[in-house]
Amino acid sequence: MRPKQVFVANHTSMIDFIILEQMSSFAVIMQKHPGWVGLLQSTILESVGCIWFNRTEAKDRETVTKKLREHSQRVDNNPLLIFPEGTCVNNQYSVMFKKGAFELGCTICPIAIKYNKIFVDAFWNSRKQSFTMHLLQLMTSWAVVCDVWYLEPQNLRPDETPIEFAERVRDIISVRAGLKKVPWDGYLKYSRPSPKHRER
Repeated sequence: MRPKQVFVANHTSMIDFIILEQMSSFAVIMQKHPGWVGLLQSTILESVGCIWFNRTEAKDRETVTKKLREHSQRVDNNPLLIFPEGTCVNNQYSVMFKKGAFELGCTICPIAIKYNKIFVDAFWNSRKQSFTMHLLQLMTSWAVVCDVWYLEPQNLRPDETPIEFAERVRDIISVRAGLKKVPWDGYLKYSRPSPKHRER
C-alpha cells in the first residue's frame, strides 16, 4: 500500500465491504442509510474515515468529490475503497463505472469479487429486500463462498480520458471475475425502460 492509491471493486452486496475489510481498514464511500445501518455508519464506520453522501441532495456530489480528493492525498488516512458501479449488481453483469474515482489523479488498484451461488445468492436487490432481511438470509445460509482477486495497479495514460480509464479498469475486473459487460447504468433497476429500448 502506498499514498495516492484508490481501490475500486465491482459491487454485489453490502457485505463486499466486510469481506474486503479483512485485508485492510479501508475507508469507503457509501450512501447514508437510516435505521440501525445509519447508526453503524455514524459510530463504527466513522472511525475508519468513511465518507457519506445523500443521493437526494444536489450539492452533495460537489462536496463528496472534494472530500474524496482530500482523503486520497493524505498519507495517514486509511486507503479509499470505491464501488464505481454505484449500486449492487447481480454478480453476472458489470454495469458502467462512474468516473469520479478515476479523476482523482491516483493510482487505481482494481479488485474483482465473484460470489459462488452454491449455498446462497449474495446479491442484494434493495428494491425487493431490506438490508436486515438480506443479512439474515446470508447469516442463516450454510456458507457464503467468494473469490477475491487483487489486480495490477493502473494509472491514467497520457492519451486517456477518465471515462476511458474507468472502462479499461472495468474490462480488467470483468475479465478476471467472469462478468458480462453491459452498456447501461446500474440504476436501470430503479426504472423500467420503454418496450422499444428493451427490445433493442
